[in-house]
Amino acid sequence: MDPTAREADAAPKLISRRALLTLAILTPVLAGLVLAGIYGAFYVVDRTPKWVYWAIGLRFLQGVDVAYGIAVVGAVGGLGWVLVRARAVGSGAPRRAVMFRVALLCGTTLAGVLVLEAASAVILVRQRRESVLPAGGWTAALNEAAVARKLPNTVDEVELPTTFPEQDDRVSIAVVGESSAAGVPYTNWLSIGSVVAWGLERAIPGRTFRHEVMARSGDTLERQHRHLADLHHRPDVLIVYCGHNEFSARIPLSRDRTYYNDDEKPARAAVLAEKAVAWSFLHALVQRNIQKCRIAIPPPDNGHRDLVDAPAYSPEEYDLVLNDFRNRLEAIATYAEKLGAILVLVSPPGNDSGYDPNRSFLPPETPRAERRAIASEFLSAKGLETSDPSASVAAYRDLLERAPGFAAARWRLSRLLADRGDKAEAYEQAVAARDLDGYPQRCLTEFQDAYRETARRHDAILVDGQAYFHALSPDGLLDERLFHDAMHPSYRGHLALAQAVLRGLHARRAFGWAADAPAPVVDPVEAAQHFKIDAEAWRYLCLWGMMSYEITGPASYDPTVRLLMQETFARAAASIKKGVPAADVGLPNIGRMEPIPLVPFGGPSAEATP
Repeated sequence: MDPTAREADAAPKLISRRALLTLAILTPVLAGLVLAGIYGAFYVVDRTPKWVYWAIGLRFLQGVDVAYGIAVVGAVGGLGWVLVRARAVGSGAPRRAVMFRVALLCGTTLAGVLVLEAASAVILVRQRRESVLPAGGWTAALNEAAVARKLPNTVDEVELPTTFPEQDDRVSIAVVGESSAAGVPYTNWLSIGSVVAWGLERAIPGRTFRHEVMARSGDTLERQHRHLADLHHRPDVLIVYCGHNEFSARIPLSRDRTYYNDDEKPARAAVLAEKAVAWSFLHALVQRNIQKCRIAIPPPDNGHRDLVDAPAYSPEEYDLVLNDFRNRLEAIATYAEKLGAILVLVSPPGNDSGYDPNRSFLPPETPRAERRAIASEFLSAKGLETSDPSASVAAYRDLLERAPGFAAARWRLSRLLADRGDKAEAYEQAVAARDLDGYPQRCLTEFQDAYRETARRHDAILVDGQAYFHALSPDGLLDERLFHDAMHPSYRGHLALAQAVLRGLHARRAFGWAADAPAPVVDPVEAAQHFKIDAEAWRYLCLWGMMSYEITGPASYDPTVRLLMQETFARAAASIKKGVPAADVGLPNIGRMEPIPLVPFGGPSAEATP
């Protein structure tokens, strides 16, 4: 026999049949487990609300803050112990070695603390320059007014481009603003910029138009002013449509201030604890980011707001934000003139009649007993709304004689007045309720006035959203017919705003618009076909509305109205899924294709066209 063959037979087998069989079984099992793990991870991530990650981040930051405090106290205490023990007589070599190690550990810890504090100070300075009012407000309620007065006005620090790469012959439309300007909740299909560009291309043959959406959800005018530095093209038209987020993007929904004169002051221990850590830049940075996390986390399902609440902002903060808004609007208008762009100012309207105020409050000097009495009177009037509406109206009027600034009473009175046909006063009461909201999510009248004042100083097209929608509404009320939720326009609302912008450009005969061309009209049916808004899109929009009201429901002391809207959107989405036409689901902001009439929109050359 061949010796080589004999050696091969004698050599041990590296893999036995049993091992091969085991591998054959384990390979598909392990592969399946790995694939299941990957799929499961994607499944969990896809279905986990974003606020959950913010909640995890919140707990992590709180842990970091506590651990940092313990480390600092431990390091300082350890060095103190070493200094005391070092003076002890008769310390032997082993004890000195221990003290040396403790001193080394504490010293390196404190050196790390100095590095962290320096880095945090730099970050805080940079963030302060980027925000007139820090996102999330301040952690020390006792020092709110003092901190607000120290905040700088940083409008002049923004440097915007005046030269751009060589462009083609397309007309560029830039849109500045927040989520409404970005098209929310229609972002997947259209926005004011895309509809204007489409309308211009249809009206002016031979010219091409592009739109650049600078608007971002959650932005304030301050952030958008800075974001203009990222413009890619020199704008021929600059549309500014911003103002709903000036408070809600800066102040957390959960913020509670010491407001009433007889409120309990913070415990002495809490005040001392706050002062003890006031020196730390890292603590301030962590707290600021904790507040940002809290903004993104919805309040508890049952809410925690009181009927007689307190405003989320101080008077100093309100003035600071308003003045900054005015200054930035002026700066953007001046920038548009410098570029030679046509400036279009869209003063943001809100869902005044269909969306109740978040917080109602009384003057700070109102004693606790009076606050209880006002709350009792309000609930009594509310209880009469169904059984005796006239008595309820009278009760609300009596209450407002004593407490004219109580937003909830004005809003509920406006609903009753609308039901009985007093539309003019209903409109006035709804606007007043919006302006008196202690946690504003809709653009307030003073901010709308800033648009009107800026338009008067500049050669701007003004779309006065409040007056325009008031004229568009058959009964003058701003509600779900023109809005999808608190502030985002409905399909009709988005198209109406774009139509007003087109009419303003038409009045100027911009871009060679023919002098004898008729006033532009945006046809909802044609727009739906062009932007591909079909049944699935309407179903998505119903689900979006359901989500919006679910999130904002607990912000009010009584979420009943918002939860009802949430349920209505849910039923509409289910109906559309079953094949019911969107126009038949019973919602005034879903599937409706009524023509948009030509009514005055508020700016120069804004008169209705016959």
